[in-house]
Amino acid sequence: MVAIDGSPVAMHALDEAMRMAKSQGAELILAYAVEYPHIYVQDLGYDPPPITEALLNDGRDVLAKAESLVKNRRIACGSILVNNRDTTDSIAEQLQKLADECQADLVVLGTHGRGGFKRLLLGSVAETFLRLSTRPVLLIPGKP
Repeated sequence: MVAIDGSPVAMHALDEAMRMAKSQGAELILAYAVEYPHIYVQDLGYDPPPITEALLNDGRDVLAKAESLVKNRRIACGSILVNNRDTTDSIAEQLQKLADECQADLVVLGTHGRGGFKRLLLGSVAETFLRLSTRPVLLIPGKP
């Protein structure tokens, strides 16, 4: 399973996941977790349909482009849009649940490689996932 969000870091992780899947004859599961701004969705109970639909469409677009890349390399794949709008689970927690549901042999995640204050301020899906994971994880740094 590889988590993608359309960013250059995630695309780099996807490239590595495709390389490994191709060499092993494995199926690749593409996962996109919709990230809702919790301040208006949960705290205020306010969820304007146009914003929700835009977030879902972004996820569908990212998955469609990634799936096209994977299929062009003749790699078996599936894609899953994680749309847990009503949960308080973090993106990392949602991806962990999905990895367990899919029985992923390996989870590939891109990481910005931030440390110190930047990581504390911005958080890190990859770090949180790594701490929670019950599956093997491969972190792919975004920086060469």
